[in-house]
Parts: sequence; C-alpha cells; structure tokens
Amino acid sequence: MTEVTKLIRVLVADDFPMVRDALGAALTRHPQIEVAGMAADGLEAVEKAHALRPDVVVLDLRMPGMSGLMALTRLTTELPQVRVLLLTACEDPDAVIDAVSAGAAGFITKRTSGAELADAVCAVHRGEPVVDPSLTAHLVRGLRRDESGRQGGSVSAGRLTGSELNVLRLVADGRTDKQISQTLYISPRTVQSHLAQVRSKVGLRRRVELTRWAAEHLVT
Repeated sequence: MTEVTKLIRVLVADDFPMVRDALGAALTRHPQIEVAGMAADGLEAVEKAHALRPDVVVLDLRMPGMSGLMALTRLTTELPQVRVLLLTACEDPDAVIDAVSAGAAGFITKRTSGAELADAVCAVHRGEPVVDPSLTAHLVRGLRRDESGRQGGSVSAGRLTGSELNVLRLVADGRTDKQISQTLYISPRTVQSHLAQVRSKVGLRRRVELTRWAAEHLVT
C-alpha cells in the first residue's frame, strides 16, 4: 500500500482580499500544501489558528486592528507548535528584529514569488529558519546592537508610574508613538520620555520585548 504524505496545513492572513486569494492560490498549487483557512486581520488569524490548528501561519505584518506583530506574539505564546512565516512589503530593519525576537519562524518580502513562498512554508515546517536575503544584513546588525545594549535585572509593574503603565499598555496593544500621543493627549516627546523610563526600569529595549513583559506582568 502506498503511504499517503501528510499535507502541510496553512492559514493565510492578509487584510487585502485579492492578496489573500493570490497567496492561497499560490500555496494550493504546491502538492504538499493544503490551505486550511483564511483570515482578514490579526485577531481573526489568532482565533482561526486556535480553531484550525494549522502547521504554518502565513501572516502579513501590517494589518488593521491587531497588527501582525501582535498576532505573532500571541501565536508563539498560545500555540507554540504553530510556525509563523511573516510576509511584508515593509523592509524596516526594526520590524525584522522585532519579528525574529517574537518567535517568527521566517520573514520574507512580498516581492517573493508564489513558488518561493511555498518553498518557504515547507522550510519553516521542517524547522528551518527562513529570512529573505535582502533582510539578512538588517537582522545581523540589529542583533549585534541589541546584544551590546542589553541590560540585566528586572522590575515589577508596581515600580512603574501610572503614566508609564498607560503608555506601556498602549505599546502592548500595538500602538505607535503618534497613536499613543493622540490617545493620551500628550506630546510625542512625552510618550518617548515615558518609554525611555520604562525601558530603563525593566531593562528591555525592543517594543516586542516590552509587549511580552507587559503580558507576563499582567499590565495589559
């Protein structure tokens, strides 16, 4: 009897319907891949991942509502067996570092062809890290910078002021400095000042690390 090869079940998340359909179609053409579901934003991606238990989630980094980075953080925490491949049109070096720090199994750009996307899905499913060659230099530089600037020690949430906690909660919600400024009716400079104090107190630099720290210390 011929052994049936188990298909790699994939969940695709992108807020643009045409892009989402194109990604799904490209993956479906690969004989080892089954598209198990589609999601239109980060929150739906997390909910469907819990319901469908895919092997791999192909996740757009920039989405409305819950961002891809926030969804990634939740997926790697709540469903560690699911591998997340981030797909983005943005090549921001900080985004690459945040994604890898948050546990992304791979990070590729939207210039990737359908065949290359399918190959990347197969690679992360095998446990191989995948980073688009155009992003590798950013990753190496960022990791070296973080290593040289990392501080030790920790602090409880009780050591943060009310204003610092408010800013940290919004950072954990995926808000930018400008959005935090508008929400709290304070200047962007004040937001940055509060964030500098939070980073100094908790000994963490990157926003994704602050997000995870906030969740662990029940700040959110």
